[in-house]
Amino acid sequence: MPITAKPILIRYGSAAKSSFNMNATELNQAASSILRRAREKAFNKGLPIYYIDKDKLVEEYSDGCKKVINR
Repeated sequence: MPITAKPILIRYGSAAKSSFNMNATELNQAASSILRRAREKAFNKGLPIYYIDKDKLVEEYSDGCKKVINR
């Protein structure tokens, strides 16, 4: 039986202004903050994070270990 995990939902409404009114630098800062909080939340629960890097799906663990997932 496959293991299914519930996604970790990140609340990101703490920005000083709407993303529609942000310049590129502010958007990058907001995105970095959201990513940092998502990583912290997943790693604190003992879960890996998944992302795409150079067209490959990567699984990353809190200890820095990374695995390329075959599709």
